[in-house]
Amino acid sequence: MSQLSVPAARRLARGAAALAISAAFLTACGGNGSGTQASATAGSGSSSGGQTITATEADFSITLDKTQLTAGTYDIKVVNKGHATHDLVVDKDGKDIGKSDTVAPGNSTTLTVTLASGKYVLFCNIDGHRASGMETTVSVS
Repeated sequence: MSQLSVPAARRLARGAAALAISAAFLTACGGNGSGTQASATAGSGSSSGGQTITATEADFSITLDKTQLTAGTYDIKVVNKGHATHDLVVDKDGKDIGKSDTVAPGNSTTLTVTLASGKYVLFCNIDGHRASGMETTVSVS
C-alpha cells in the first residue's frame, strides 16, 4: 500500500470533512428529500383527479397560488424554491389532516387532501421552520 503525499492527505481530509458536514446538515434538516408523492388518503401517491393548488416554499415562507378554496379534494403540489429541506402539513383545529414527504431544494412533491369548509393552517414541520414564518392560513367555503 502506497502512502499519500502530505498535500494529497490534506485534500483527502478536507473532502472527508466537507462530506461529514453535508451529511450532518441534511440529517438536521430531516427526511430524505426524495420528492416522491404522498397522499393523506390511502398513501397511493396518485393524483385524486380533484382540484390542484401549488404551495411554494422558500426560506422561510409559504405562498399558495390560490387563496379562495371551496370544499373538495385537492392535490397540493409542494414546490421547494428554498435552500433547505421542507415539508408541508395541513392542519385543521389543531389536528393534522395531511403531511407531505420532505422536499429537497429544487424538488417538489404532491399531497392529496380532502378539505371541508373551515379554516386551515399550512406549515412546514421541519424543526424551527414554522417559528421562522413558514405558516399560512386559508379558509375553505
